[in-house]
Amino acid sequence: MRIRTGREIGRAIRRDWDSYKTGLLVAAGIAAGVSLLGHGLCPSRELLGLPCPGCGLTRSILMILRGRFAESWQLQPFGYAWLALAVVFVLDRYVLESRQKLWKGLFVLTCIGMVALYGYRMVTLFPHTEPMTYYEGNLLRRMG
Repeated sequence: MRIRTGREIGRAIRRDWDSYKTGLLVAAGIAAGVSLLGHGLCPSRELLGLPCPGCGLTRSILMILRGRFAESWQLQPFGYAWLALAVVFVLDRYVLESRQKLWKGLFVLTCIGMVALYGYRMVTLFPHTEPMTYYEGNLLRRMG
């Protein structure tokens, strides 16, 4: 395993941007459209009023970056896992010339953990504790 040069890293990032820019721009457009419907980015919450396994994740990560660690953990403990996964991904994909792809296994474990936590929280916290609340202003309810 060797560490790539700055020029090699730049080429790899440009190559990925060229390969994935359409999907990234579509995802950004969907997120912007959903946020215009209501007050958040979660399509499940905005359309159906129900939280998803990732509800609270954006706020959790922003709290971590602002140093509000306990609040972040209480809102969505997987914010820490996603930040760590992002670091591992960037190192693995761009900085280290490695064939291990460690991030793929961590990604699967993180997703499984989030779904398990979601099930537990839906039973114990829904619908009265953030982020597991019912959003009354959802599109389905407004249409009905």
